[in-house]
Amino acid sequence: MPVTPDTLQLRYKDTEYPVYKDFVTFFVSGVIGIRHFERKKTTMDYRSYVTISDEAFAILSLENNWDRWSAMAETEEWKESDIASKWTTSRDKRTIRRQKGPEENDDDDTPQATRYRGWSCQGIARYNQLFKDIKVNRATQSFLDFEEYLLKAYQTEEEEEGRRKGKRQKVDTRKQLPEAEHELWDKEEPTSAYRENDAVFPTELGILGQTEGV
Repeated sequence: MPVTPDTLQLRYKDTEYPVYKDFVTFFVSGVIGIRHFERKKTTMDYRSYVTISDEAFAILSLENNWDRWSAMAETEEWKESDIASKWTTSRDKRTIRRQKGPEENDDDDTPQATRYRGWSCQGIARYNQLFKDIKVNRATQSFLDFEEYLLKAYQTEEEEEGRRKGKRQKVDTRKQLPEAEHELWDKEEPTSAYRENDAVFPTELGILGQTEGV
């Protein structure tokens, strides 16, 4: 089942755990940072690295943009869409507001770019509601069961990926180069072996380490 605003409503049911996991993998990870997510997902409980605010904002973003993204997918045009986002300002919404004039705009639904970073009052209210719902749900056994499922699922995936990498280990197929013939040292001895007594010096130099007449 795909991740949609509707399917997320049932995410705490054990039959919908795969949907919830996909949501965490593809949406929540983008909110908290993919590198941070990859480091933590197989070693820590979900609530330890994803805050209530993180999850609430991930759901809010999905709901806010779902209709717009769906329209883009249908037309395969990913830069612009005639469908505006639900609770945030956009080029289309600004154009409509200018055409209507200030007296026809609903202040409660107008995104406030300066104060709320482009979110409308309704969008802020929806975020607050999500925050409260998630806070309550995280105290339930169903969430703890999902958290255990999620950790084990990520650990299993990591083990399987490790086995696949092991099978793909590179084999050195380079041909061994021929060895050049020489008489610089005995080939039977290690090249690092050096004995001072074997060295031969001219008689004028005397004994190594000593100076004649000193």
